[in-house]
Amino acid sequence: MAVILRELTVDDWRALRELRLHALLTERGLFFVAYEDEVERPESAWIALATGDEKHQVFGFFDDGRLIGISGVFTDSEDPSGGVARLGMSYILPEYRRRGLGLRLYEARLAWARARPRFVRATVSHRRSNEATRRAIARFGFRWVSDQPHTWHDGVVEDDVNYELLLRTAGG
Repeated sequence: MAVILRELTVDDWRALRELRLHALLTERGLFFVAYEDEVERPESAWIALATGDEKHQVFGFFDDGRLIGISGVFTDSEDPSGGVARLGMSYILPEYRRRGLGLRLYEARLAWARARPRFVRATVSHRRSNEATRRAIARFGFRWVSDQPHTWHDGVVEDDVNYELLLRTAGG
């Protein structure tokens, strides 16, 4: 059976919670959020995250009904204009990596953002040593913006490398 990519719905919240917590526990050096913070999230927050709205959408890969990968696009909370789509929260189970699934996540998230006229830019970042993510970001035409020192949840200090992609010109 082929791996299916689709937008998550309210019915997926438990699977989202399980996979997200697994990712945060097993890949502590990749995310800005710690397992210890997310495990305390109430059920209502997981339901809202899975449901999606005009401000965010989480996508999931399913293999025979099992959620095996996730990624999201969110209105950037640091942009007061609301015109920046932030890509993040990506995780694919190790046994499904190196199959091009990550590229499909970029396509889905960028298509979602482009379908909403208020988004004029998309931003994304990665830990300096995450070469696979760097290659995917480059493939989609993002341009480098800045490097920011960051202490990751595995205790390592390493740059967070930031990129942006113009989706449309302002007002157009």
